[in-house]
Formats: sequence, structure tokens, C-alpha cells
Amino acid sequence: MYVDPLVTRVEPLKGTKYGGTDVTIWGENMDAGSMVNVSINVASNRIPCQILERATDRLVCRTGPSFNDSDGSFSVAIDGSTQIYDNFRFKYEKAPTVSQVRFERSIASGGILVDVFGTGFKLLQRPYMLVMDEDRAIRGPRCIIERDDLMHCYTPDLMIPNDRHNHPTIEHPLMLEYGFEMDGVRPGNVSQLSGFNRLEVFPDPIVERFIDGRSYRSGDYLTINGKYLDAAASERDVLVTVGGETCNLTALANRALTCVPPDFPPEGYYNRKPNVVVKIGGMSYDVGQLSYNSKDSGVSPQVLVAILIAVLTVICAFILLLVFYRRKSTSHMREMKHLRNQIDQIEMKVATECKEAFAELQTSMNAMAAELPLGVSFIPFLSYKEYTARVLFPNNYHNHAVLRDLEVDSQRALSIETGLRAFNKLLMNKHFLLSFVRAMENNKYFLGKDRVTVGSLLMVVLMEKMEYCTEILKQLLKELIDRTVEKKFQPKILFRRSESVAERMLAAWYTFLMHRYLTERAGQKLYELYWAIKQQVEKGPQDALTLDARYSLSEEKLLRSSFDFREMMVFIAADNYSAGVTEYPVRVLDCDTITQVKEKCLDAKYRTTPFSDRPSANDLDLELRSACPRIILQDIDSTSKIEPGGWKRINTLAHYKVLNNATLALLPRQASLYNLSLLSERSERSTFSLTKQSPTLARPFGTNSSSQSKGLLSNMESNYKLYHLVKPSEHGPSDHQDKMVTEIYLTRLLTMKGTLQKFIKDLLEVIFSTSSHNCSFPPCIKYMFDFMDDQAREHGIEDDEVVHAWKSNSLPLRFWVNLIKNPHFVFDIPKPTKVEGCLSVVAQTLMDACSTQDHQLTKDSPSSKLLFAKDIYMYREWVDNYYGEIRSMPLISDQDMNAMLAEDSRSHSRDRFHVFSALNELYKYLEQYKDPLREELEMNQFAVNQKLPQKFQEMLNTMECMSDQYSNGGTSTLAAGYVNTYRRPREDRV
Repeated sequence: MYVDPLVTRVEPLKGTKYGGTDVTIWGENMDAGSMVNVSINVASNRIPCQILERATDRLVCRTGPSFNDSDGSFSVAIDGSTQIYDNFRFKYEKAPTVSQVRFERSIASGGILVDVFGTGFKLLQRPYMLVMDEDRAIRGPRCIIERDDLMHCYTPDLMIPNDRHNHPTIEHPLMLEYGFEMDGVRPGNVSQLSGFNRLEVFPDPIVERFIDGRSYRSGDYLTINGKYLDAAASERDVLVTVGGETCNLTALANRALTCVPPDFPPEGYYNRKPNVVVKIGGMSYDVGQLSYNSKDSGVSPQVLVAILIAVLTVICAFILLLVFYRRKSTSHMREMKHLRNQIDQIEMKVATECKEAFAELQTSMNAMAAELPLGVSFIPFLSYKEYTARVLFPNNYHNHAVLRDLEVDSQRALSIETGLRAFNKLLMNKHFLLSFVRAMENNKYFLGKDRVTVGSLLMVVLMEKMEYCTEILKQLLKELIDRTVEKKFQPKILFRRSESVAERMLAAWYTFLMHRYLTERAGQKLYELYWAIKQQVEKGPQDALTLDARYSLSEEKLLRSSFDFREMMVFIAADNYSAGVTEYPVRVLDCDTITQVKEKCLDAKYRTTPFSDRPSANDLDLELRSACPRIILQDIDSTSKIEPGGWKRINTLAHYKVLNNATLALLPRQASLYNLSLLSERSERSTFSLTKQSPTLARPFGTNSSSQSKGLLSNMESNYKLYHLVKPSEHGPSDHQDKMVTEIYLTRLLTMKGTLQKFIKDLLEVIFSTSSHNCSFPPCIKYMFDFMDDQAREHGIEDDEVVHAWKSNSLPLRFWVNLIKNPHFVFDIPKPTKVEGCLSVVAQTLMDACSTQDHQLTKDSPSSKLLFAKDIYMYREWVDNYYGEIRSMPLISDQDMNAMLAEDSRSHSRDRFHVFSALNELYKYLEQYKDPLREELEMNQFAVNQKLPQKFQEMLNTMECMSDQYSNGGTSTLAAGYVNTYRRPREDRV
């Protein structure tokens, strides 16, 4: 009897365009007929579906590939009779993609869990991980699909034969290509794509067996020793069982793991010892038996007597204490009740703060890169001249003498020019310049700050002749190393501090020659780190006076008080000339001071404007336009609240009750008085505050140091003491202060570190990298490092740590640390006082990465070291590899280096400083040490042959003669360095 099949449902109704999806067609009489064919009608194509299984109530077939991302109906042909089911349409969708693979490592026996991120995983039925080993493609167990964008795969067992020549080791793991098989389709090797690495395959862990078994007491930990336990495995890859029951893992390290066994023997093991089995990935180890009975359960009578006496003593003491307590309870009842209330409040605060800290630790803030301002692509680099000026003269880079012409009396300009020109010519003589430096450094009154100043001034004079400058620098460094070795000083601390002219010149030499590398590569990462820190700090409250912040890397700058705050969105009105923009959205906090709000508004409004071109917050007023009438918001005004104890709190947005989505405007500050309606009856005092400008308005908060913040208090009316979020403690923490246990807040440091981890890692990676696609490696580093290697060999120094320390002290510590702590030396940004604590922690991490000493960390170690304790070993490996790669580079000859130095001098010829001014400053030192210098020249045969003593004396006579002539004229400005005069010498003729 002939029957027609009836299809009732089809599962699934979608799959990948590559095919391989197993489709089950449910119905009745599905086994009718002798021959059956199933196909999917997509457009004009009939895509066959291979029959895998056939039964009365179902057909199972596997789809073929489709060229289109479209759907089609099913056709079922039984013995030549075809039926088309339009009500069941199969959808071909885009193939799944893999965007990220986390934990790209394994062991030889496989079984290590790998997280795979991507799209379209829910379409898959049979995903596997593939590893290519030599000519084999080894497939692991079927992957577990967690979500559409996440699946977990286990690495396969490589079954490496014992006679293989390249077994994996800890130092040299196998680096294998890998990919994924998706429903029978192999798209290709994922590890060959950009952003992916090869799979690191380490040797199988070694787990040591128990020698004589182990005994267990309730509450004890079970420690199992071994090797390479955490080389590729994490805690989720390790399973320890005791008699089949799980031993909860608590710690996993390279040579040991620790777990907590069940408190009681597993079922069926009450009269025998259960086996302990350790499973790591695909490997399983039986390490021995665990005894739940003590080896020595007998107790001697003497011990029993001692225990009885101890118990009786405790009971007697307890009775005495109880009697004493009962006698005192009446008088102390009220105090105890008060203390209990305080304890309850503290416990509630602690519980709340711990919950917040835990939530912050679990919250991912990977959106930081997306929230960086548009300035990431716009990096406000300073000009070469401004950059070098800030590094050379960090305390006076705006108004140093070398930044302006040397002005002299018009009648003396030609004579002064002649004398300074002669001095410059002498400095261009190697023997004179070296004698000049030696004469100064041999004098005990030549202080450290003088050495720094002279080194900087010499680099200003020599920066146009970098070949000659480098020759002088190498000779001075050679003499410095000679003195250190001869006097048996600690050689590792050489170059750590600027204790000599040579060390200062070396730091400046790197400053000049690393500028191109900064602007083309490293500067971007430094700027991104600075902005990331700044934005993250501004996400939470920051005290405007103490600069303590809720989010910080520095424990010293961590805001330890707990209070409520609210994030708000306000809109700052645009200028009339801002085409197409009416308002700028700005995220602020209701606890921000008015000056803090102005600074955030300026950041939003002038995203792509260098700081020096922006208006200052001091020159602007903040107007609240949402209010009626409009009012001017100020840090301190007549509405500021006066609190007990003579405290006055700086006004915030919450003080003015500014609402969310309020409209504000930045207006030029008016000289006249405003907001007269807000003045209190003490009009005289209020008028003084407004006309003189409130001390809190005299600076942008966070742009000056905390010492200036203290100055605010002294300049304020003597009747009041200002505070913002936290009242500064005058006599140390008191019982009434709302301070909590510091350790509770330290989890915020971990939150901040996790947020900034990518930016810190990117910066250190670019600092300690020798390869780049868009910028060549700076030849000055290779040249100077080779010079240090040569000096170490010349002095017979075989300790590699000494040369390592020289290189670290001269470049990372003296150059990079300086820029990390002072990014305003490189970029046109404000002095980073608000984030200096965080920058100091990053700089300290770089210094620790360059150290070869392994400091033992304890709970009392600085929090900055504890934060990066796990990362520091990776960073140290980067440093070692960096130095090794530089050492293996081809040597740079003196001729090639001189050519590069000459090109550098030419490229910055327009960025010159005022050389006559620098010579004038150097001449002041020359006058102090002219006698030792004269003796030094007369003892130098080369100097004598070149008649340098006579030329030096002629130059002195010229300068001193001019001083006498001018003194006879009735003034003494010449001795002060030619100031307050009228005519400039000609710089172009130096």
C-alpha cells in the first residue's frame, strides 16, 4: 500500500552558509519508499541535503554549502515523487567569526580550557579546536557553546612521541598554529591573523607522589608539590579529588597547589584510606592516599593532667572576670551602649564599602579607550625648542635667560660680543672645555644644582654641533667611569642621579636625540596614558584642596572618606562663532567645585586646542542659565555655609542645587561687582572677597601643588578655614572624624590598576621595543649602549648587572621616568598635579621593571609594588629582551653616527636658543673658578701647545676691562650679567 510522508516540523531552520548543519525533519511515514532525496531550494539552486538517518518519524540530513545568505524551502523526493514544503524555510546565515582567543597556551596532553570570542556560535553544532603539529591536524574535544559570542574549547592531546627531537620545555615551549573546525568546515589558521598569537605548548606538569601518605585534620590544607603546575594551567583547569569527592582548590603556583579536603572521609572510605587524584588538563595523577586518622592518637596521663589544670585555670579566670564585670556593669552601662551603637554603625559602613569595592573590582571598564577625548588623534606636542627648554630648565622654562636675547648697553654691545665670542671659541676647543669642567668638578663648593645648571647650559651652547658635543660627552663619561672604578665606589648607582656635569649632559643628549621617536611613536602612548588617568580620576570625587581622589593608583592620594555623590550631565553653551554647535555636553559630579566644573567644561569645549591657547579658568565666570534669574556660580560667595569650628565649605553644584541637564555658560570675568543681591549684611567683607577675587578662584583646582592649597587657607579670611570634601586633620585622626579603615579602600587601587592596565602596558611595550612599522629605532640608544659595553670590558667588569644598571639608570630612569612624571615637558597640557600620584606609581613600576633585584614582598610593602607584583616579572623580561636585542644589532660606526648627529643639528637649526645668553650664564661660573682653570690649562701640555692659557687670559682681560670701564661710568650692571640694558649682541655671528 502506497502512503505519502507528512512533514510536521523541521529543526533547526537556520545554519551557516558553509553547510554542515544537521537538520531533523519530523513527520509521519518518513520511511516510505525505497529511495529518498532531500534538497533546499535557494533562489534557482537546489542544494542537496545528505541523508544521515531515516526512521518512521524523522529524517536527518546534513546541509550543503550555499553561495548566498538567503533562505529556501525544503524538497523531499521519495521514489521520484517530489513534494515542496514552503511552510518550512531554511535560512543560510553568515559564517561564524572568531575575534579573540584568550589563554593561548596548553600542555602536551591537552585538556586546557580556552575562551573563544566571536559571533554566530549558536549556529554551530560540532565545533572543535584544531592544532597543527608538523604535518598533523589534531582535533580536540567538542567545544561548549556558552553564548552566541562565546564558546569554551579544550586543547587537544598532541601525543608527542618520546623520540621527537624538539620536545617542549618551560624556556622554549612549542609555538604551534591553531584554528577551529566548524561543522566540518575548516576556515583556516586563526593564529595567522592579525591580533592573534600561536599556541604555546608547555611540557606536561610533574606532580610528586606522597612519600609516606598524608594525614588530615579538620580545617587543615592539603599541599601537593610538583613542577610546572601553572605554566599553562589556571585554577579552572585543575581538579583534585579525595576518594572521588572534590578537594576545593585554594592556591596554584609553579611548584605547589593547595586545596581543602572534605572534613569527613568520603562514603565507603571509613575503614580505608581514600586515594588523592590530581587532574590537570588531560593528565591525571594518583599521588597517594590520605589518612583521616591521626598517626598518634594516644594521650599520656601527664598531658591529660596538664589539660585539666589549664581548663580549671581558664574557668577560674572566667569566673573572676565575670564577677569584676558585674561590679562594673552598672557604672559603664551607658558607655557600653554608646560603644555598641558606634560599632554597629562602623560594621554597616564596612559592609557597604566592601560591597562597593567588590562591585568595582568585578566591573569591566574596557570602554576607557572609547571614552578618551578626540585628543587621542590630536596630540598637542610642544615645539622642539619648548620641549628641550622644559627638560633642561624644569624650574624656569618660561623665563630662563637662554629664552631671550642678552640685552646690554648700546655703547658696550660690540665689546661684550667680542668677549663672549672669544669665550665661545674657547669652548669649541676640546682641551679647554674638558679643563673647564674638571676645574669646576674638582672644587668641593661646586654643588649638585650647579652641576645640573652648567650641564644644561653647555648643551645649549653645543646643541648646534652635536658631533662635537657627543665627543665631549663620551670623554667626560669615560673619566667619570674611571673615577668610579678607581675609588671603588658602587658602580651600579652610576648615572642614577645628576651628580656630575657628564650625567646631566647625558640626560640632555638623550632629550635632543629622542625627540623624533617621541613625536612619531612613543608620545602617543604616553599621551593616551595621561588622558586615561585624568578621565578615570575625574569619574569620581577629588578633593580640590588635598587632591585626594576616589580613583587613584597612589595610596597616599586615595580619598578615604565615604560620602554620597551623583553623576550629572550639564550643557555648556557654545560661543557665537562656533558654527553648527549650540551646546557641549559635559559629565560632572554634584560634589565638584565651581572651578572643577569650569575645568571640565573647558576640556569638553576645547578638545583639540592646546592648553596654552585655551582661556584660563581664572579668567572666566560660570553662569547658570537654567535659573531665573541667571546667576554666577562661585567657589566662595555670600551663600557659602559656615560650619561649627570655623569651617567654610567650598561651594559645589549640589550647594547651588543645579539640576541634571542644566545649561551653563562660560563668560569672560567682569572687573565690576556682580551678584550684589547675594551679598550678606556683612557687605564690607563680602565686597572684599569679590573685588580681590576669592582665593579659591586664584588658581584652577588641581593645577597647582598641595602646598599652594595650604596657602589658600592662610590667605583666606582669618575667621574661616576652607575645606571641600574632607576637613584637613590638624591634630591627627580623631574619634569624631568620619574616617574608615584604610585597607577597605585599597581595593579601589586594584580597580584603577585594572582600568589602566592596557595603557600602562602599551606605554612600557613601546618604551622597551626595538621594532616599529612607522618609526626607526633611535640610533643614539644603540650607540650609547655599545659605548657602555665597551667601557665595562675595558675596566674588566664581568658582572652583567652593572652594565644593566648603567643602561637602566641612563635611559629609562633619567629620560623616560622624567617624562612620565612630567608629561607637560612633551605636551601642551597643564602641569599634571591632579594625577601626579598616579603618574608616580607608573614611573615607579618602570623603575622596578629595570631593577635586577628581586625584593621580597610582604603585607607591609608599598601598595604600588603590591599592585604590579604579578606583572613586574613580565616587564623585567621585556627589559632583558630589549637590552639583548639592542646588543645584537649591527654596530654603528663613528662616521655614521656623526652623519646622523649632523643631520639632527641641521633639522633643528631654527629651534636654537639664545647662545649669547647661555654664554653669559656660563661666564658667571667661569669667574668663580678662573684660577683653578688657569692652573688646569697650564698643566695640560696640549693646551699649552695651542696657547690656550694666553687666549683664556686675553678673554678674561677683555671682560674685566669692560667691567672696569663700565664701573667708572657709574653703574654695576655688568657684574650682574648684563641686564637692564638696551642693545642685543648679534646671535647670528656666533
